[in-house]
Amino acid sequence: MENNQNAKIKTYISVVGFALGVLFGMAGSAVKDPVTQVVFYEISSIGLTVAAVLMAWKFAKENADLLSAGFLILAIGEAVMSGGAATDSISSGAQSSFGAGMALYVPALLMISLPKGYPLFVRITGSLASIPFAIAAAMIFMGQEVLSTSPFPSAGYGLLSLTIIGWIYTLLRKKQN
Repeated sequence: MENNQNAKIKTYISVVGFALGVLFGMAGSAVKDPVTQVVFYEISSIGLTVAAVLMAWKFAKENADLLSAGFLILAIGEAVMSGGAATDSISSGAQSSFGAGMALYVPALLMISLPKGYPLFVRITGSLASIPFAIAAAMIFMGQEVLSTSPFPSAGYGLLSLTIIGWIYTLLRKKQN
């Protein structure tokens, strides 16, 4: 059985990872310098990947299989996008990684949002976020150029940011109880 100190450390790392993901993701969307944007997106991706892996582990230990699998798929999606972030944002490799990552967001967010592991509002925003990600991924797979600041990814990331803030709130609330 895991000791309480390790559980607290994992909770704090998850909270920090999720917060970095949201903050640097939003900052990356706001800057125009492509080098700074890539750095911000990469920091965001690393934070989200680490937090998602820790959440997958947490829910696996609690036998919450859908939640665990959802966070694992989210981590994989972030890792796929991270590989494309270091390239030119409109190169075919970056577009392929971006599309594949967003496509993985869809089942991840649904698997996290459908069970009753989070408050209803968080589950709704997570489920809704999957829709614009699915559309944007399909557009890329059909050969269209879709930037992270395009309307569908922007809507998806806005809803995902609200969802992640809900995950952070839930983690901190459960830690206090």
